[in-house]
Amino acid sequence: MNYNLFLRNQSGSFNILDVSEDELNKILDVYKYGKDSLFIKGRKYWFTKLYEIQIFTFEHAEIKNEKDLLEVCARNDLYESGYLGINEWIPVKILEQLGNRVTDDFITDDYGYLKDVRLEVGTAEHYVDPERIDELTNIVDDDFDFTKLTAYLKELNVAYSHGLYLSIPPLVRAIIDHIPPVFNKANFSDVCGSHGTHSFKESMKNLNNSSRKIADSFLHSHIRKREALPNKTQINFKNDLDVLLQEIVRVRKK
Repeated sequence: MNYNLFLRNQSGSFNILDVSEDELNKILDVYKYGKDSLFIKGRKYWFTKLYEIQIFTFEHAEIKNEKDLLEVCARNDLYESGYLGINEWIPVKILEQLGNRVTDDFITDDYGYLKDVRLEVGTAEHYVDPERIDELTNIVDDDFDFTKLTAYLKELNVAYSHGLYLSIPPLVRAIIDHIPPVFNKANFSDVCGSHGTHSFKESMKNLNNSSRKIADSFLHSHIRKREALPNKTQINFKNDLDVLLQEIVRVRKK
């Protein structure tokens, strides 16, 4: 399925025509995260101070693509134009004849409603050091597959970078429940009590107690009249988690 879009911002009205589903998702990301511009289909489009967006399916029996549509509109004088005719666009009344208006299926909130959790390229903080993830990924082990563990770690980094702090404690809890067989233990309490040096045991006890209690406080509480979400300080188990991952690398790396 392809789509035609009508948009209006502080500079005027414009279209993005015959976009694929992947291209539409890129446009929707610009909308959700309040980005200023997008380069797509060989052209840069500006979204600053976006006032309106309308999305239509493109499923006409005779007009099959953007080229056909532009030719029909030019031939039949279907364009509308702005001040002094500087820019032209295909109006909504034409686009809705080429398919169904599906705006409400994709646009559910204000422009930029996710901008506060946007991942800024080059400034993202990591919850787990990427080099540590690489170390685990590169382990060749006949007894254990670390695919699920590294997936957990990557999801931690995505959640942390986007400010999705509520997701962190359950992920950390999943990790500590996942890895005991690596140390030939039945559960993480056994890891805390009988593996490694004294300092390792103390670090693991701290990781076990704090992460479980904080995770439980969010996982097992019913909806209330007022809620408070965790901040990045409360969900900071990074140091103890890295000690655990370092020990996994030490005991399993050949």
